[in-house]
Amino acid sequence: MNSQQSDIFNVDNQAMHPTRHKHVVFLDTDIGDDIDDALALALILQSPEIALQGVSTVFGDTHRRARLAAHLLRVFGREDIPVAAGIASPLQRRHRPSGVPQAAILDERARLPAISALSGPELLIQTALSRQGPLTLMCIGPLTNIATALTIEPCINLAIGNIMMMGGSSGIPWAEWNVRSDSKAARVVLESGIPVTMVGFDVTTRCQLRACDIEQLRRCSSPQMQLLSQLIAVWLRHRPRWQPSLPYLHDPLTVAALCQPELFRFRQMMVRVVTQGPFIGYMLPRLRHGSQVNAAVDVQSGQARDWIMQRLLAPVML
Repeated sequence: MNSQQSDIFNVDNQAMHPTRHKHVVFLDTDIGDDIDDALALALILQSPEIALQGVSTVFGDTHRRARLAAHLLRVFGREDIPVAAGIASPLQRRHRPSGVPQAAILDERARLPAISALSGPELLIQTALSRQGPLTLMCIGPLTNIATALTIEPCINLAIGNIMMMGGSSGIPWAEWNVRSDSKAARVVLESGIPVTMVGFDVTTRCQLRACDIEQLRRCSSPQMQLLSQLIAVWLRHRPRWQPSLPYLHDPLTVAALCQPELFRFRQMMVRVVTQGPFIGYMLPRLRHGSQVNAAVDVQSGQARDWIMQRLLAPVML
């Protein structure tokens, strides 16, 4: 096989492969505003390749985000997974934190699942150091919790095997939301020495749910898919006018990149995050000097979307 052939996609027959390896995962998320975080958490719970150990929330009202994540876990029958509210304010503020409109579905009068007494960084540290094997850290929000944990306990970089990160760009320089929301934290994480697989904005915007996919979720009678449909409806009412009415699968694609890497094409490259000046929050990819990442540069968008929908609509894993 020549180098040109090795750089093309590995074609998958879309069969549900048997579990090849169990990924032990800790999720850090800003669930509650864009819908892709909730879809990603549901996808993790529906993926037999993943053993989810904990969830932390970040950016803005992290307690409200944590209650929403805990509610989703309960509906999926996974109240055993701890959830911690993380850091509300970024290390480097660039804009006002987003709200948590999807938390409006919570019935405040009902008994809500308990939230960990630990902070998000503390739960991450405890989870990483209590394990004997490597932990996969999945980051689908601003990186404030991760940078804070690395500052409190620098040795956790030895316990974290790799980071799966939704953020940045592998193409043109871009101030993507997760990176620009805390560019200082992004730089700390990228310079930590932990191997990073990055699924950037330039790749995730190639993959959206279709109207027929949303209708399929709505028609499914399971409590889990009814919850996701309810959250999509809230998102549709509150999304900014500039956002399309069909959601991009930013965060679910990060889960797909872990479980089905053959649906992506990756390239090793150097990246740098700008933390000062007029271009603060921009990620500059393909440099000679910077932090090395394994960056997704292409995705089989149709097959990735089909895989995500197939997983979501499968019988719930209990």
